[in-house]
Order: sequence, then structure tokens, then C-alpha cells
Amino acid sequence: MQTILLVQFFGIFLFSTLAHGMPVTESVEILGTPGKDETLLTRSVTFNSGDASHFAYALKKGPHLVVKIDGKPGAPYDNLATGTPLFNRDGSRSVYIAYRGDKAFVVADGKELSGFDQVADPRFSPDGKRLVYLAQTGREQMVVEEGKILARFDGILGQPRFSPDSKQLAFLGVKDNKVSVVLNGRPIIRNCENARELTFSPDSNHLAFALMRKGRWFLARDKKISEKGYQNIQSLQFSPDSNRFLYAAQENNQLFYVENQTEMPPYDTVGNLVFSPDSKRTAYPALAGKIWRVVLDQREGPGVTELATLTFSPDSQRFAYAGVINGDKGVVVLDQTPGQTYDAVGQPVFSPDSRRLAFRARTGRQWCMVLDGREGTPYDMIRLPVFSPDASSLAYAGERAGKRFLVVNGKEGAPYETVGLPWFSQDGSHLVHTAMDQDRKWRVILDGTPMSKTFDGFLKGAPIAFSGLSCRGFALDLDDDKKVTFYRYELGF
Repeated sequence: MQTILLVQFFGIFLFSTLAHGMPVTESVEILGTPGKDETLLTRSVTFNSGDASHFAYALKKGPHLVVKIDGKPGAPYDNLATGTPLFNRDGSRSVYIAYRGDKAFVVADGKELSGFDQVADPRFSPDGKRLVYLAQTGREQMVVEEGKILARFDGILGQPRFSPDSKQLAFLGVKDNKVSVVLNGRPIIRNCENARELTFSPDSNHLAFALMRKGRWFLARDKKISEKGYQNIQSLQFSPDSNRFLYAAQENNQLFYVENQTEMPPYDTVGNLVFSPDSKRTAYPALAGKIWRVVLDQREGPGVTELATLTFSPDSQRFAYAGVINGDKGVVVLDQTPGQTYDAVGQPVFSPDSRRLAFRARTGRQWCMVLDGREGTPYDMIRLPVFSPDASSLAYAGERAGKRFLVVNGKEGAPYETVGLPWFSQDGSHLVHTAMDQDRKWRVILDGTPMSKTFDGFLKGAPIAFSGLSCRGFALDLDDDKKVTFYRYELGF
């Protein structure tokens, strides 16, 4: 007899008060635990990415496997596809691929859809309302939406692409070794030698892609094909406002970006281009010989031997990245001007109001946080800085003599064996993080005050998500037999 997952609300574990007199409540809800002779599939544990309000995992008992979503068990299957189950962003929909006998099934919102020989790549539209996936029966491959076959081909290249508004769907189908570009169920380009990089504009009004004819790659945008072809085309990029479009092209073994048929200077290679949030500025890394330079607004910056992610400030006025200069020195380059060098530096982070810039820096064995050019207290190790949404606070984890603590606006919190990432409330007035003490138990720390309820751990990768005057996360306990019990933990204040 299959063990039924217990889902019950434990009620309020504790009423407590923070230092400034604010009352706080802790509550815990059991989400599930393996029963007798059941085994948890750790690869199946997942949650929705929006506010972490929904939770799923799979249990195996004997030859059968059952997926449980928010405590509700599904039908038994022989196996489960890696990478599933999945939620849409707000958690209102779920999907997984399961196997029974020689058939693969998509199970959407608990309902089993028609079976195929193989099923792959289930994905929700940006609004979470549509679900498409690839399927195969015999040698025929299909694009399927909610159980309805949209198209049949000898093969499907890559994955189908939704437009940002979720209304359009594009994919590449292969028949008789020729490629067709299909938009909303109808081919808009037929019989290409090859095609790739389907790219919708942010406003969903434009579709661009690269296609091959007679061994040359051409740009296609809104069904119009460019007159000039290249050895290669890649990195298609619309600006955030959808009014600009650039792509990287290759000719004579050199790469360069193209905008409005105008070719920019060539290099040995170029990296991914980024737009500023206001769409007016561009930046991309370019390699000549062994030296990288960032081309910002078509002007080269200082030479570096390595570089990391390129970052515009939210107001688009400032620009920064981390690199290696003078052989082995780390440096943050701000608005194309190198700053002080260190033995190593981390990724620079702008504050939400664009006024402040923070990054980690190491000198010898000691790390410090550099905020607006000023070095903070040295530590054995520190983590990536996190600004509050209102830009009034900066938090990061630090380590000294084996103890870890959270540093908020330069002030160290209580020491723990280890601490989790900081999470600010939307208005920046509250800060939570997880921490483990000497008893090897984890708890939530709210505004510097440790909560009473302890667990063996919190789910890796899951946020402590704020919602109004509460926040929630996923915790777990292990019994003597290493059986896992999952909880939804919530703080109210």
C-alpha cells in the first residue's frame, strides 16, 4: 500500500519580539516525507521561481515513481525525466515527463496527455498559460502544445521560442534535409540549407534569425533577408526598447558587429554584446591578439588579459566590469577607467539607484569590500555584495577565524558556523538570512535576531521570498535513517 503524503499545518511555533519591539510569528507546514520503503529522488526537488510558493518532488517505492506537487500525489510511473518536474513562474501550473512501459508522457497540471515514443523540452510561455514540448514517434518529430500536434517534421532544430507576450511561437523544422522556419503554425521561410538563433524583439513585433543559402549565412528579419551573406552569423540582439538590432558576423576569419548594414571594426573574436537599459548604449568584448578590450559606444577601452561580465548601471549612465591587467592584477574598470589594482577582484555591482558601486577585492590572503572606491574591513573571505531595493543598505557575508557573519552597512552581525545569502524585503526595511550554529542546526535570522525554530537545513538555491509582511522558505530535517521531511517555513511580522 502506497504511503500517502501528510500535509498538515502545525500552527504557530513561536511568538517573539525583535529588539525594536516588533512581534514576529514563526509557522511551519509539512510538505512531505518519504514513507516506509520509499526513496526520495533528490534530482526531482523543485519550486517555482517567482515567490517559491509551490513545491514538488518525486518518491520511488519498489518499481514505481510518484510525483507529489504541493502534497498531492500523481499517478505511478516507471521513471521520471531529468529536469522535471517544472513550474511556471507563479506556480499556478506544473509539468513533468514520465515513462510507463515504452511510452513517454507529459503530465500537465496533474493530467496525463497523449503518449509518444519520446518527449523532451517542456516549456511554458512567459505568461505561464501555454505549454509546448517536443515529441517523437518512430522517425517523425513533432511540436506539441497541450497535447495538440502543431507540426510534424523529420526533425526539430533547437527548441521552440515564444514571443515575450506569449502570443507567438516559432520553431525550426527539417524535412528532406531542408529547414523551414515556422511561425504560429505556418512556414514563413522554406527549404533553407540551415537556420538558427530564432530571436523575438522584446515588444514581440519582430522575429530575427540566421539562415544559410549556398554555404553563406544571411540575416532574416521580419521575413526580409539581407542581401549580404557572411561566413557566419551569431549573437543576434534586440535592444530593450526593440528599436535597435545588432548581430555578430564573421568574414575572413575575423568577427565584427553589424547594425543597419553598417559593419563595425573587425577583431579576432568578439563576445556577447549588451545594451544599456535605455537602449542607447552598447558594449562588447573584443580580442586582438592576446589582449581583450571592451568596446563601449564604439570606443575601445583599456587592454586586459581576462574580463568578466559587463554591467551597465540601472540608469544607463555608468558602466563597469572586472578584468586582469598588468599580467596578473585584478581591476575594476569604471566608465573605461581602470581603478586600483588588487591580487583579485569580484564582479562589480551597482546599487538600484545607480549611485553606488561595490565589489570584492583581495590583497594577499585578505578580502575586503570596496564601496565607492573605499576599502572596508579585511576578512578571510567575503561573498558577493547585495544592495537593498531602496539602495540604502549593503549586505554581504564575511568570514574570520572560521566564523561567518553578515555585514550590513559595515556592521558585523553575530558569528555562526556558516551563513546563507542575505534577502531584503521589497521596501528595504527588513533583512533575513539563514545561519547554522555549533549545534549544526539552521535557523532564520531576521534583522539580526535569531528565530527559535531550527532545521537540519534549508533547500539549496531556494530564496527566502518576501510577500507583504511575511517571508517564506523551504526547510528540511533528516531522521536517523536519513529520511527527509520538507517544510514550508514562514515568518509573519
